[in-house]
Amino acid sequence: MPLSRIALFLTAMTLAGCASSPLPWASTTSPAPSGKEAKEALRLAHTLRDNQRMQAAYEVYSRMDQRQQLHGSYLLEYASVASTVRPGAEVLGLYERARKDLGGDLQRIAPAQRLALCNGSGRARLALGQASQAERDFRCALEAEPNATQALNGLGVALDLQGKPEEARAQFEKAMEIDPGNNAALNNLALAWLASGDSGRAIGLLNQARNNGDASLQLNLALAYVLQGHDDTAHNLLLESATPEYADKILAQFQSARDRVAKGMPLSSELLAASLRPLALNEQD
Repeated sequence: MPLSRIALFLTAMTLAGCASSPLPWASTTSPAPSGKEAKEALRLAHTLRDNQRMQAAYEVYSRMDQRQQLHGSYLLEYASVASTVRPGAEVLGLYERARKDLGGDLQRIAPAQRLALCNGSGRARLALGQASQAERDFRCALEAEPNATQALNGLGVALDLQGKPEEARAQFEKAMEIDPGNNAALNNLALAWLASGDSGRAIGLLNQARNNGDASLQLNLALAYVLQGHDDTAHNLLLESATPEYADKILAQFQSARDRVAKGMPLSSELLAASLRPLALNEQD
């Protein structure tokens, strides 16, 4: 897999996780939009969503919403799809509208819908940097489904951003116990160890998943090697998936981060800054 426009995500979350099909809470508690045009639009939105054409699906849902054709579960569908393509503030507003349209009281909303609402709101708040509010939302999601790995992962991120690394690692570890193949939790756990200064443990974790095709894990492994001073090892690792020129650019950015840390910049600040912006590199052919 080519390393193209990959960010070093401290959060490492797929913020659009609830938008995939099927949605177990959809179309079960809310009446379907009435009228031939609305029903055809909804079918088109579902087809686009199910084929991962999220921008196009969002546009169909948006037109339906402008015509006041979405309510309840269908408004929740719209919010979930919007979370893949729209800014956090807009997405958070859609989830809030869905909550009110479903009755307002989260404790009276069906657990599967409550999970989707709270999880989605938590991810939107993370995107907005609202860590304490995101923690509240993810705990709400876990009340609805204690073994929801995405909520556990999100809670770990929110705790980590609030300076609670031990509590954060516990959430990532629990997510991995439930789903050993959870790359997001593994990535976050490794980065949490890296931020605490234990690059050796981070390298051990990331090496476990080195060959699973996840480019973000590979990038973070290279970063861990650079922080340990093993630039040649990091460069060789990058060359497994990148052109020499592209690998050199990535390595230079990692080395710059290491230099800033050596001059007193907290490593956690470097990782957080990396999580907020993608690597400023051109995509490989």
